[in-house]
Amino acid sequence: IEVGSIAMSEKMSYVIRRATESDAAALAELARQTFIDTYLDLNDPEDVRQHCDLAFGVAQQLAEIRAPQYVVLLQFHADELIGFAQVAHKAQPDCVTQDKVVALYRYYLKKSWHGKGAALPLLAAAEHAAKEFGANYLWLGMWKHNQRAAAFYRKAGFQHIGETTYQFG
Repeated sequence: IEVGSIAMSEKMSYVIRRATESDAAALAELARQTFIDTYLDLNDPEDVRQHCDLAFGVAQQLAEIRAPQYVVLLQFHADELIGFAQVAHKAQPDCVTQDKVVALYRYYLKKSWHGKGAALPLLAAAEHAAKEFGANYLWLGMWKHNQRAAAFYRKAGFQHIGETTYQFG
């Protein structure tokens, strides 16, 4: 008799909620770390540091949490902050020609949570926030060298519609 075993995956439960002012410091820390994890290996470390200082400080996160043109979502597993998304009314690049669009401006998970099923619930919450803004389409910009993200976005139903320039460094 052969005896085998199968790994039973634990069903993960997540809490996704809007960020409040008291979340600004934790959000800034998570945003900085996830950006570094995503971009440091293929970019100049000083450029990454400068960008993080500009884009992910506590004051900046607080301003975005307070801004009416943003919805900032936080994702938790147990008490651990594992991801965040920001849906925002932002100027869209010329290649985005649809009406009633908003940006999936930021969308990050801790690296240790990649591949564990946490991304889709966060995306669903971002889509819901976009609908609350009155949008029929959600657009995002992503770095073409981030192949893991590109594969995820294709799987989630996003379509490549063009290119734009993002000033970094």
